[in-house]
Amino acid sequence: MNKLFENFGGKKPKHSEPTAGMLYEYEKHYMRLVKDFQHEIEFIDGLHAKHAQEVKNFYANNLPAIIEKLKSEPITEDVRSEWIKRLEEHISKSFEMSQKFLDVLTTKKVDEFNTALREKILGSNVS
Repeated sequence: MNKLFENFGGKKPKHSEPTAGMLYEYEKHYMRLVKDFQHEIEFIDGLHAKHAQEVKNFYANNLPAIIEKLKSEPITEDVRSEWIKRLEEHISKSFEMSQKFLDVLTTKKVDEFNTALREKILGSNVS
């Protein structure tokens, strides 16, 4: 049982203290992968920017315009307030779902990037 804890003693595994050469190679491969995946990175960045702009536009422009339009309609304040509340809830859920899809896409690309990086550094036998 004592041997079980020997791995957690004062000695660190060799790979946890990288040499300057290892760090240089890591950076070189990392930059190569960034270059290789440049278009995917730009695409995902564009999707995030577009999503953020859509959210900003809705709350800054669309929602105030809808509220103003509803004020001119012959409906009661209670109905108008409830309708606006429900609209905001549904739009917020829609924006959250869109963000989750973007996060999944981003995570998938990051996972692909990490896998490619591990293969470059450690060899193709790593899973």
